[in-house]
Amino acid sequence: HGNYHSNNMAKNIEGIPNFQQRQKILYIDNRGQPAAGVNPREQAEILKLDGPQALERLTLKVNAADRDRALRETVLQIYFDDYPWAQVQAPVGDFFGAAPGINPFDSMPFTVEPDGSMTCRYVMPFESSVRIVLDNRGDQPVTVAGSALPMDYAWNDRSMHFYARWRVDHGVLGWGRRPQDMPILLVNGCGRYVGTAVMLLNPSNVSTPWGSWWGEGDEKVFVDDDRVPSTFGTGSEDYFDYAWSVPDIFSHAYCGQPRNDGPGNRGFVTNDRWHILDDLPFRTRLAFYLELYPHDRVPNMSYARIGYFYARPGCYDDHVVITDEDLRPLELPANWQPRAAYVLQDAAIYAVEDLAQTGPHTTMAEGRLWAGGQLLAWRPAAEGETLELRFSVPEAGKYQLHLGLALTPEAGRISVKIDNAPAAFSDHGDVLDLYVPYRILERQFSTHDVSLSEGEHTLTVVFVGAPDVKEQPVIGLDYLAVKPVRRR
Repeated sequence: HGNYHSNNMAKNIEGIPNFQQRQKILYIDNRGQPAAGVNPREQAEILKLDGPQALERLTLKVNAADRDRALRETVLQIYFDDYPWAQVQAPVGDFFGAAPGINPFDSMPFTVEPDGSMTCRYVMPFESSVRIVLDNRGDQPVTVAGSALPMDYAWNDRSMHFYARWRVDHGVLGWGRRPQDMPILLVNGCGRYVGTAVMLLNPSNVSTPWGSWWGEGDEKVFVDDDRVPSTFGTGSEDYFDYAWSVPDIFSHAYCGQPRNDGPGNRGFVTNDRWHILDDLPFRTRLAFYLELYPHDRVPNMSYARIGYFYARPGCYDDHVVITDEDLRPLELPANWQPRAAYVLQDAAIYAVEDLAQTGPHTTMAEGRLWAGGQLLAWRPAAEGETLELRFSVPEAGKYQLHLGLALTPEAGRISVKIDNAPAAFSDHGDVLDLYVPYRILERQFSTHDVSLSEGEHTLTVVFVGAPDVKEQPVIGLDYLAVKPVRRR
């Protein structure tokens, strides 16, 4: 979960001849100070070049007291050939396909490094000029460092400008009974569509992919004179090149899911799809919609998205002006509770802190990711140390136990016993590895069916080790759901 395996797509470019001579270090002011500040409510031009040329690569790294906010509140604007509106206009974090925050991933056109360096490799041609401007819409100073790599380019009557169009809808009611076609891009002209990124806040209170999945909807693409979509998909997971609403973190050359908070598909979720081998050409018109169709009724969703495309000069599109309201900080709902529905239908759900035999190695952590806003943080001192959770069932029978657990850079491995008998987890075996290198996630893990007698029982969590953690390991336990297994 969450492993970042760089394939050195960004680094290999440094072997190109004359790389250092061609690379342009970006500056924010005229004093030549790298990583100088962009003050609140101000703009700064960080690059200006004459053409004809093309940008082969663009790298930015944003820093601020609250970097996650700065990545959404700082708008990247790239103007080619003195156009009145920037052809690229998007929050800087969203533009690189991994928002909100820094979520490392690697693909053909984009890379986000763990330190926050973000690279775009979509080639950006221009005939006479290019200007890159950063617009700080927030209330905190922002510093930006980076570089641009120009290349020789012969502009001709087939050349196209690069576009990235961002928009967002807040307060959306997602509901399968009322699916909505969310517009990604409507453009008139001649060009090629080359990528999509969606960044959602999904405040579902269902803790499993079946139930919290937001993407049953299809992509619908109208090209030129289409009266019905010439591309009509079979579900968002198929469009984004995976299946079955999996919450896994992954990145590949042409697709990725760099963020999915969980449990299930709850929280902040980002999906990318890069049309590199299968770009969508259009001669006169393209209209791209992605249907929002969740399993469950989910109010107050936020749905941001970007359409990336190339187009000949003279095209016009449904550009939406980015407002301060669009860029407002987003938070998960406070004090959410997992609902006894879908996989957890008829389950009794408990906060772990209400069941645990706490001691000197346990404390409480707070955060909106956790049920009730709290997480039991257990710091085992040695392998083999145990933590007991005591629960009861009203009648004898078969039960399945579901544990909501934190995946973090401080976590390690655990196993579980139920009344001193080892328990195995569906799809995970006897040992759960809760370590992820860069993110903080929550996932729900389910045991196989177990037979329980009426009355009290003990679930024992055993610390197996933390080979990837250099300091004191922390095991985060959120909730326990006890579900009777009903046989039909």
